[in-house]
Amino acid sequence: MSEGNLKNYKIHFDDKKKIFNDFFQVLSNKITYQPSPSKGFRTRIEFGITKFDNYIHYFMNENDIKKPISQMQICHPKINLLMEELIQEIRVNKEIRDKLFQVEFQVSRKGDALISLIYHRHLSSKWIETASILSKKIDCSLIGRSRKQKLVIGKDYVSETYVVSEEDYQLRLFEQCFSQPNPYICDAILEWIFNEIYKSKDVLELHCGIGTFTIPLSNSFDKVLATDNSRNCIKGLKENLRINSSSNVSIARLSGDETLSALSGDRMFYRLRNLDLKSFSLDTVFVDPPRAGLGMYTLEKIKNFSQIIYVSCGFSSLKNDIEHLISTHKVSCAGLFDQFPFTDHIESTIILNKR
Repeated sequence: MSEGNLKNYKIHFDDKKKIFNDFFQVLSNKITYQPSPSKGFRTRIEFGITKFDNYIHYFMNENDIKKPISQMQICHPKINLLMEELIQEIRVNKEIRDKLFQVEFQVSRKGDALISLIYHRHLSSKWIETASILSKKIDCSLIGRSRKQKLVIGKDYVSETYVVSEEDYQLRLFEQCFSQPNPYICDAILEWIFNEIYKSKDVLELHCGIGTFTIPLSNSFDKVLATDNSRNCIKGLKENLRINSSSNVSIARLSGDETLSALSGDRMFYRLRNLDLKSFSLDTVFVDPPRAGLGMYTLEKIKNFSQIIYVSCGFSSLKNDIEHLISTHKVSCAGLFDQFPFTDHIESTIILNKR
């Protein structure tokens, strides 16, 4: 990346810092700002496939206009290499190209790579044969997906390593499950959280996903109750707990609202039949909600926890939620972590403690 672009990144990051600081400076005197590497930081991305002047390209939409893409400096070098190798194959290989409309790349810092090819047609044994040859040629796992069909050549995950307090955590990042797109910032978020929280007995984690935070939490608290309403994520979480030998985590496939309703005794769930909720001493709650933030029911219920750890990917919704929570809690510390450089997106991590 040129010095000019690097300078532009610093300017853009400073703009985010100002937005973040304008809201949090009156709530806390402990604010952290974590920049990202300015290139090569993104380890997953997706593109459409279309023709420009009868020539097949990747594309992304910009202001509802398809823009051809050949390389992405924000992406990990492995993705850029695979982009070049794959597009050449797509252009000459009809079996791979026919009715292909989207491509998703995912890599890890360890060197694992996975490409998902998404089609508007049923994939036959001929596709499996052709894709198997291609997988070996470009040294990458391939997944073919179409309606009610998923064919895996190799693995359906990449293996990533995160580091917290000089300890490594191995995670399998499964296809079709959310994972952090910027592992360098993920490392920083994890380190910051586990330096700033106080360790109470047990912790409730809502929206746990495949365990990016669950597994480090299990080393900081006596027990973890982790819930998510995605079957794929729960399956991935169980596998990640196994490979990390995490034995103090209890899992339930429930939404955030359902989990809090069960803990309050308002509803009984068959999916909790093997869990004794009364055996948990839950003083801390960890939330990592979708961009829309937390619903009103969840906001009211988590006010009962002494410590709230809130990871946010939506700054507007975070501000609304914080304004609701500060009636019972104070913001002990806040962090801006630049998960998505060169965008207006603000990733935040907040720790609140009961007044």
